[in-house]
Amino acid sequence: MTMRTYRHFVCPNGHRGEEKTSENDQPYSKHWEQVTLTGMRAATSIQNGEGERFVCLQCGADMIPAASSSG
Repeated sequence: MTMRTYRHFVCPNGHRGEEKTSENDQPYSKHWEQVTLTGMRAATSIQNGEGERFVCLQCGADMIPAASSSG
């Protein structure tokens, strides 16, 4: 079965982005993973040892994780 994980992002100008990760979670089978970005792209450089960084496709601003709406 394929497990999907979604992470939502927003830029300071209000544009939204999404990272969808699909991966095989079946035991005893070959592992695979696919990441799809919508509304943003991976930044070309990493600053100060930070991990992944994304920029908005519409305005080029840094994307930050969106506030969780679960409650």
